[in-house]
Amino acid sequence: MPKHLLSILLLIVPPVFGQLDMHTLTITASRSIVLQPDQVVFALSVTSGVATSLDQVVSALSGVGVTAANLTGISNNPTPPTLQWNFTLSAPLSSLSATIASLAKLQQTIAQNNTGLSLTFTFEGSAVSQQLRQSQSCSDSDLVADATAQGQKLPTAAGFTLGPVISFTNAPQVQPYGVNVVNGNFAVAEIYPNLLLGTLTTPVTCSLSVEFRLLP
Repeated sequence: MPKHLLSILLLIVPPVFGQLDMHTLTITASRSIVLQPDQVVFALSVTSGVATSLDQVVSALSGVGVTAANLTGISNNPTPPTLQWNFTLSAPLSSLSATIASLAKLQQTIAQNNTGLSLTFTFEGSAVSQQLRQSQSCSDSDLVADATAQGQKLPTAAGFTLGPVISFTNAPQVQPYGVNVVNGNFAVAEIYPNLLLGTLTTPVTCSLSVEFRLLP
């Protein structure tokens, strides 16, 4: 289950001259939702002759789900003259074993089926999928409830009671995710499921500043 964290920032605005009834209290409520990675990331490298096209390389890798959109770079090797095509491949964590098996099989057969091609792959790390990120929404009503609950504990001691909400600022925003990179190779990939369970990514965070009227 996602973890919710709450941070509160209090700001009591002094009364404006001639407006003694305009005391306000601003509370910034924040929540952080920490997600477990649900994807694994592999780096694939294909070595080919200099006359080989991207379409030919992608066609050779299509069986494991690689497309031209997965290409991250091309480099030249002068001796002997070859091209190195670099790709990334993301797969569901639940399919880790099957993905490794498919890549290992392709590594053995790619040279047989495609003259001049060879494949190497390494395990890069873990990531949170776009689908999982999008499923974690920030609720205005939840953040207002957090701010209200905290605000109700504070004004009484200063001789005030918490009044109605005046305004909202800093609408909830979801922070971007990075990939947890783990240097390694195929051997690391075989044991990594045990490590992955304890690996967390940058949290999804959202915040909302709520301004309340303070009543005497």
